[in-house]
Amino acid sequence: MRLPTLKKSSEFTQIRNKGTFYKSPNFNGFLLKDSSTEKFVLGIVASKRLGNAVERNRAKRRTREAIRTSALISSLNQVKFVLILKKTILKVPFIDLKQDIEKFLSNE
Repeated sequence: MRLPTLKKSSEFTQIRNKGTFYKSPNFNGFLLKDSSTEKFVLGIVASKRLGNAVERNRAKRRTREAIRTSALISSLNQVKFVLILKKTILKVPFIDLKQDIEKFLSNE
């Protein structure tokens, strides 16, 4: 199953400016309720500070998989969120990453 993602830079900045902030050891998250969307929409930011292209892609794949397998994903409605990944996301075990993301998603 492919997750719906944000495409435009303006959407990312809108969520960063208007959304609620969540801080985690592995990522910074922004969450915005938006009645114009039916389900949820996801944005993932992995800057060059994270590492080379292989490490950035691996971090994004792990994050998407943690979100996709989360039990809370079916209950998310009318929500847009952005995750800005940190370097620690590459070292953390997948179970801990998944729990961290579920904690973030339960704050909606």
